[in-house]
Amino acid sequence: MIFAVNEPEDITPHETKSDVEAIRAGGNVAFTLGVALALLLLIANDGELPDQALTGMLIFAVIGIGLRIEAAIRERGR
Repeated sequence: MIFAVNEPEDITPHETKSDVEAIRAGGNVAFTLGVALALLLLIANDGELPDQALTGMLIFAVIGIGLRIEAAIRERGR
């Protein structure tokens, strides 16, 4: 009698290196955009930043840092 050996299928999606690179790139873009826009507004407004602009730039910077941290955690978990 012949028995077929079936190995269990691994149905969990595997993250590829491109996933981590895409997340890291998005974090870099968001962080750079936040810092660059803050500097440009600072130069354009003679050293004064409106509160709404400062809040927007802070949000971009926090999102960028968060994405970089997530990419580092995903890369370390492999």
